[in-house]
Amino acid sequence: MSKAWRLHTKPKLSKKNKLEDKVTNELIRRKIVAIGWTLREDIYNELTNEDKIKVEENEKSIKDDFEKYKEIIEKNSYKTIKDDKRKFFYGKVNPNLIRLNNLKKDDLIWMRSKGIYYLGRVTEKSHYLYAYRDSKKDSDILKLGISNQFTDIEWHEIGTESEIPGRILIAFYQREALIEIDEKFVVDISQILYNKKDNYYKISNELENNKTNFYGLLSPNDCEDLLYFYLYHKFKYIVIPSTNKINTQNYEFVMLNSNNRDEKKYIQVKNGEVNIEINNYKNFRGEIYLLTTRGNVLKNGKILTKNNIDMNNGKILNLDNSFKGNIFIINPEALYEFAKEAYENESILMPHSILQWFEYLK
Repeated sequence: MSKAWRLHTKPKLSKKNKLEDKVTNELIRRKIVAIGWTLREDIYNELTNEDKIKVEENEKSIKDDFEKYKEIIEKNSYKTIKDDKRKFFYGKVNPNLIRLNNLKKDDLIWMRSKGIYYLGRVTEKSHYLYAYRDSKKDSDILKLGISNQFTDIEWHEIGTESEIPGRILIAFYQREALIEIDEKFVVDISQILYNKKDNYYKISNELENNKTNFYGLLSPNDCEDLLYFYLYHKFKYIVIPSTNKINTQNYEFVMLNSNNRDEKKYIQVKNGEVNIEINNYKNFRGEIYLLTTRGNVLKNGKILTKNNIDMNNGKILNLDNSFKGNIFIINPEALYEFAKEAYENESILMPHSILQWFEYLK
């Protein structure tokens, strides 16, 4: 079964040499996936001349033999000019390299550069390659920090952030160089998007139209917009634009009752398995609307039960006097149904960034 991966394309060496903006173009040109941890990093400059020569000879012997690379890294020690013994990368192969070597035929890899997202497919010819060369022709490999490679990747440009599913965007928040996005939904939508460029995968180019897939397609910003248009449609609440630019921990933006400008509505949105604690809202005056698409709303760390929620409007019941406002839980299922209705009914205001995903949900 195919897997989906996310690649960061700013190795430390590329940053050091101020070449990070060139990495993606080089990967596409060479048709590779690549990351750093070359043997010319870490302790190389501290080695004695004798051990430097040994490392250089060993480098040339690695070629497409990942086990040879591991053997060099895990060697007991190397002698430095300070007459002490040290190991490359503390004698441990970086987990990103192990993941790189685990790529399989038909796996898909996401990367981005300057706001553009690319999707690559591992082919039947793809294999590991340690690509250090002394020749001037390949000197940029070392400067760019792309010595550990996986070859023969078919790359395609997919588009800007507005055209990329939210779950894939979120994967770029993580710091590791190469990670698997371990969700079947991500594999499915990645194959569908790849097929738009190269009709390779023998699959249905549609996803099941359900809540889980829908929210997986939405970015965090899409979720905020969806809740805003839902509240506007239902209550005619309107947003205060400047509040959407404030970096606050407990709310995304503030809305007003269009019939009473003194009534503030605070909005908190979490897309994914993220919990929200209502004790964070004790001092908020007005109404607080909470949405977590796959998480839970908590009180004192415990999940609120149906007995504590008015099932008609989502209002949290039995709050003590320490709470200055009223708190409402938005049902993600109801919000999903509203989005489906908006897709069919053009009279309902909804941005294209949300509606576009129903083209894949059938």
